[in-house]
Amino acid sequence: MNLMSESNLVFPDFNHSIVNLAASMAQFLGSPVYHPILPCLTEKLKPTYQHVVYMVVDAMGASILEKNLPADSFLRTHQIDTVTSVFPSTTAAATTSLLSGLTPAEHGWFAWSVDFDGEVIELFRNRNYYTKEFLADKNFVSRHLPYARIYEQTNGDREIYTCFPNIASEIRSPHDIRFNSLGHMFRRLHKICAMPEKNFVYTYYPNLDSTMHTYGTTAWHSRHLLKKIERGLKHFAKKHPDTLFVVTADHGQNDVKGFSYICDDAAIQDCLLHPVSLDPRGVCFKIKPGKDADFKAAFKKYEKDFTLFASKDLIQKGVFGDFKMHPEYSKYLGDYIAVGGETNHFIVFQQGDQYRGKNIKRLYHGEHTGMTADEMYVPLIVVGN
Repeated sequence: MNLMSESNLVFPDFNHSIVNLAASMAQFLGSPVYHPILPCLTEKLKPTYQHVVYMVVDAMGASILEKNLPADSFLRTHQIDTVTSVFPSTTAAATTSLLSGLTPAEHGWFAWSVDFDGEVIELFRNRNYYTKEFLADKNFVSRHLPYARIYEQTNGDREIYTCFPNIASEIRSPHDIRFNSLGHMFRRLHKICAMPEKNFVYTYYPNLDSTMHTYGTTAWHSRHLLKKIERGLKHFAKKHPDTLFVVTADHGQNDVKGFSYICDDAAIQDCLLHPVSLDPRGVCFKIKPGKDADFKAAFKKYEKDFTLFASKDLIQKGVFGDFKMHPEYSKYLGDYIAVGGETNHFIVFQQGDQYRGKNIKRLYHGEHTGMTADEMYVPLIVVGN
């Protein structure tokens, strides 16, 4: 029996999650709605607003706000709800749900790296996770895991804009705007929201996540950036009273307290049919035939830090959503999945993964993808007159 209790884990609630938040946004746009809406958000989405900005701040979980901002701060006083992320609580899975209104089972973007029959592919970069070689087929990921964004299916009268960092891959929208800093993002949004026509803007800001990965969730750098985001939004909202802002996050983060070197564990590695995949606190294992018992025995040493599930059990629990749309997507989840818990350990897939970039002195200090409350709960913030 696992030492870490399943009761300590927060499972996605697909009646009260970022999927339902996206469903409300889809309904507002006149796009197809596949899941229940969030009534508290829907009542705020009035068509009389000239502009609607749908903003995702990467890793700005509910606990990040609570740990870094006072209760009377602008962001916290405008928080109208707290919802769950998806699992794994990671950007690839969660932002795709926020963009599509679909569960991971329906869109298939389960994590940063997904096992395609033995080749582990970074979905955002279309390259092999282990070798870092880009795939010859530039459309490999989009062909295997296609999905429609909510703003691509609208039948409303609003102009559609997207506002992404320059590093983002190609985004399909009628007006795709790019930025290179937080201030530049707000200047871009200001220009859009000063236009006379009604519009809808989806914008994504990544740097809070990367800052907390590097320094930790309550470090000065992280708190300083969060306060800059807050000040920017407060100032922007004051200048644009005819704009409704719907602000949320894809997931939260917690502080890493240790590393589990499965990459160096010969007993584990001997059982693997494919290299491990998904993310460091939601890890997928594909096992050689006849090696299940050996694998489970070898994994026991990690049970205080990770709960090991048979993938089929998580699928049956509905943790990824309903696979009816794409039943074949379940093959990407292997045989077992290890879920990180409250000891905040990080599984190292290969040597070097515990470091940030090329500076080997910088360990990962913040991480996500597990099922703790800090990782799974995100705020729903609405600002509008």
